[in-house]
Amino acid sequence: MSRRNWLSRSAGLLGALAALSLLGACSSAPRQPDPTPLQPVPPILHVATAWTAQVGDVPATFQLATASGRVFVASRDGEVSCLQASDGKLLWRTHIAGGISAAVGSDGSFTAVVDDANRVVSLGPQGQVLWRYQLPASVLTPPAVFGGIVVVQGADQHVWAFDAASGAMRWNDEFRTPALLLQKGAGMVLSDGAIVLGDATGHLRLLRLSDGSAVWEATLARPRGTTEVERLVSITGAPSLAHGVVCARAYQSAVACVQMADAHLMWSARANGDTAPAQNGSELVATQADGVIQAYAVSDGKPLWHNDQLRWRRLSAPLLIGRTVAVGDLQGYVSFLDASDGRIIGRASTDGSPIAVPPVLAGNTLVVVSAKGGVYGFVPR
Repeated sequence: MSRRNWLSRSAGLLGALAALSLLGACSSAPRQPDPTPLQPVPPILHVATAWTAQVGDVPATFQLATASGRVFVASRDGEVSCLQASDGKLLWRTHIAGGISAAVGSDGSFTAVVDDANRVVSLGPQGQVLWRYQLPASVLTPPAVFGGIVVVQGADQHVWAFDAASGAMRWNDEFRTPALLLQKGAGMVLSDGAIVLGDATGHLRLLRLSDGSAVWEATLARPRGTTEVERLVSITGAPSLAHGVVCARAYQSAVACVQMADAHLMWSARANGDTAPAQNGSELVATQADGVIQAYAVSDGKPLWHNDQLRWRRLSAPLLIGRTVAVGDLQGYVSFLDASDGRIIGRASTDGSPIAVPPVLAGNTLVVVSAKGGVYGFVPR
């Protein structure tokens, strides 16, 4: 793995980055069938809207962050908001001039976004701007903040780590870049002082947070096909970690699980989609491109159940909460499934615009955000 400060990189590399093609996840796909109409749901799980808030438009590539009983959300036009998860109370709001291209990460004290000028922006405990740092490449993956360290992954597969308070660079690494890049980012999770992140070549990597040194690398999918589009195997969405196992999705190729201890690939299953899976250590749930929701056994990848009642509804990544699965759709509905058999047991509505950003759990509150910027806190009753 090469390690060097980006300031010493040649102008030739910058020119190459400018020439890289970025492919939208749905730009070349054929027109999908009409979404399956929703059917009445038996009143098994009652979900109430505890609170609502409003921010600007939220792109599907953004994410929500939760920490210390708070929810952090950013909008395309530059608004970053911190809400109290229990009641939706606005704790602070900051505007980033020029807009935001990647967001949002937070550890509860520090929050980070990337603005439209490809600058990392670090915000303090009250939302105040602490520093900005100009990056040489665009950013698709939302930045992450772990224990006062901001980690950013560029579209060119370069990874930077900064001190969240001062902006001092802690370390930076660069990985191999494929000929074609997907206009959809990956994500990062923290595990015992190390970060798990996916790259554009179908690999998961474990890096020490302190210095960026590599612990291991695991291959989830290998490029196949004759065209560059067919050979795309980027890791999309944040990996899911539980009980020493990390699972992730390779774009239009596979979902797979890896042992954290030794990077052993436990299993890989063919799966067409681009949303992150969710798991709890025993069960993995993934939404597919056609709207089928598929559950697998984490131990061996054995299919457990599937639900096809939401076909072609452009589902969000799922959230697995105990024995319930929550998933949003293109018409702003959140459906709740029984994780034991996949039956739909409840439903909640928002503002009618798509829910593409993965739902999150903050305390006892399920938080979702719509494309129009409606933020909703749901609790079971």
